[in-house]
Amino acid sequence: MIRFVVGTALFILIGAGIGGCGNSNEPEKITNRVYLPEKIETVPGDFISVPVNFDNEVSLAVINVPILFPSSLLHLDSVSFRDSRADQFLFKKVLTKADTLVIGVIDDTAAVAVGRGLLATIYFMVNTSAPDTTFLLNTFNYPPLPLSFYDLQLNQLANPPGFRACQVTIKE
Repeated sequence: MIRFVVGTALFILIGAGIGGCGNSNEPEKITNRVYLPEKIETVPGDFISVPVNFDNEVSLAVINVPILFPSSLLHLDSVSFRDSRADQFLFKKVLTKADTLVIGVIDDTAAVAVGRGLLATIYFMVNTSAPDTTFLLNTFNYPPLPLSFYDLQLNQLANPPGFRACQVTIKE
């Protein structure tokens, strides 16, 4: 019986050593992506802030992020670049029309180094007449300014950024 217990213990220890524990000291690989919070819950008449974050695997000189939002439910209040990784960029633009918002930053003399962090924060006011509902703040296909990153030579990256939308729930 003791042999069985010792043999089983050795088998488990050797197996654990071979398989490893799955923890690695290597940092998570950075990919090109833009992401919003996964979920936001709010009420009619409330203000919400939506941080727009991005990860980039190469230095960037241009970032374009189009976002679609329901103007029947949300009123765009402002967009802030405070604490943005692109704060040093010469041109920071926000274009709006109907249910669309495009955040764009460009500077061919500056660059955003490889990394992760904030691009901008969008501030919305939830309409006071908004019903209980759930919707997505998402990107959309906007050919003049698509969701895109450009390198220091102003070439659009062949590996376009991924996008994670934000689910917004309004409850009275």
